[in-house]
Amino acid sequence: MTCLRKGEFLMTAADMTPYGKEAAQVADRVAARYAEVAPAHQDSQIAVIERLLKRLPRGARVLDAGCGTGRPTCAQLCAGGGLDVTGIDVSEAMLAAARANVPEARFLLVDLLGEQATGLGTFDAVVSFFCLMNLPEPVFVSALARFASLARPDGAVIVGVPERPGETPVEGLYGTYHPPRCTRQDLRRRAGLAGLTVEEIEVRPGTGIMGAEEDHLFLHARPASSPDRSG
Repeated sequence: MTCLRKGEFLMTAADMTPYGKEAAQVADRVAARYAEVAPAHQDSQIAVIERLLKRLPRGARVLDAGCGTGRPTCAQLCAGGGLDVTGIDVSEAMLAAARANVPEARFLLVDLLGEQATGLGTFDAVVSFFCLMNLPEPVFVSALARFASLARPDGAVIVGVPERPGETPVEGLYGTYHPPRCTRQDLRRRAGLAGLTVEEIEVRPGTGIMGAEEDHLFLHARPASSPDRSG
């Protein structure tokens, strides 16, 4: 990995963690199909970003980790102007689509779990939607800890995942699989282990990538050392 300037990288697959490499292979394979199918199932995250936009000041830096095609999140963040938006992903195919879809944002090939992510700087808000859901718990917690380190002391961390009881098979783009368990209690506990203070676990009705009804969980948190915003 070569640093071009602060926060910009020339990265190759060799620089990725094993989880990053696996995610890149899957995402590159499904990118075209994902762009076709996903928009019908993203209403819940759109509503969450609408809520975030009301509290972000002009000039705020926002990171979308696992940005995919840039839609809807980066496009939504850039629509009003005034925000400094960066999207990162491990998939070159997804990033190519994102750069075409949302030219106002900056898109970088970065493995969130790798050391190169530490060079991104800090952000007023870090968001990540439906990217961590298939990670085993220790890796999930590591990802949350990285979000905590990338958020400014008074910044926001928002993470969306489907609620998974753990025993029900889920239909994906290319077959059925058994995802790891992630309940709202699990999400709260993992956030604490990662050094985040939970402000809210928001639950919204949603649908999976193939249309099955499910609850979507949205963690609203801040770094544990940040000021209390509850009042």
